Amino acid sequence: MEREFVQKRYATIRNAHQISARKLSFALGQSSEYINQIENGKMMPSIDGLFNFCDFFNITLSEFFDSSMNYPIEFKGIIRELNKLDSLELKQVSDLLRLITSNKDKKSKSKDIA
Repeated sequence: MEREFVQKRYATIRNAHQISARKLSFALGQSSEYINQIENGKMMPSIDGLFNFCDFFNITLSEFFDSSMNYPIEFKGIIRELNKLDSLELKQVSDLLRLITSNKDKKSKSKDIA
């Protein structure tokens, strides 16, 4: 894993929760600059620091490091809701997702042409 991935992941997850770096630093029991230093590449979190960060946001280390998940916290919430659905409802959600991504792809292609 690249150091830059960890920096960006910290910022992405923190920003998704709309919590300031300073407030998160204090919540994790660190100095006021702790999160800023990680996000700016001045330091890397310790293993304990990474565990604490993941615990704070209720994600696993696997979810943190899964680069295919751009928004691990949001995905986890969606999966929690999907587990409540029956097979017909899941098919409807799947159809909706295909429609959304298809429209997104069409918009992207039309921008490329223009």
